[in-house]
Amino acid sequence: MIRELDQGQQITVLRNTVLDMGFDPQKMGSYTPIAEPVVAPREMAERTKVTIEGIDNPTVINYMNNMNANDFDELIKLFTPDGALQPPFKRPIVGSEAVLRFFREECQNLKLLPERGVVEPAEDGYTQIKVTGKVQTAWFGAGVGMNMAWRFLLSPDNKIYFVAIDLLASPKELLNLAR
Repeated sequence: MIRELDQGQQITVLRNTVLDMGFDPQKMGSYTPIAEPVVAPREMAERTKVTIEGIDNPTVINYMNNMNANDFDELIKLFTPDGALQPPFKRPIVGSEAVLRFFREECQNLKLLPERGVVEPAEDGYTQIKVTGKVQTAWFGAGVGMNMAWRFLLSPDNKIYFVAIDLLASPKELLNLAR
């Protein structure tokens, strides 16, 4: 059954299996997460601007640009107050304070390289946008980009109500990272 799913869905099934088996990131012993930004946001003159084939939505473009600039204070302004984020292998994080804390603790110095996207209308004036691309991070090694997908649900006033981030790696690619 799992082989019939696309790679993003396989990863979601794997994530949910890990969580359902009892993994709780809140119970990690002596591990202390970073509480404040280690790196200040990049100066405006040093920031690069992303372009995404098929997408011109300013909220999605600004999400990518602010993430790349470590500008989490501006990034969180793109969300509704009750907005949520679902990172790979984690349950959804809900509310501005919790999402901002996650950005500060887990998203330092990411390099998002979005490539293309599609826009689909949703019910009640919401908009769905799916973007695919790569993310580079020190976790994977310099210059290694992991395939990612971002699934945005934007409110009628163009704020992020929900964004899910999917790692589009095969189980084999994930095993290679562990070595």
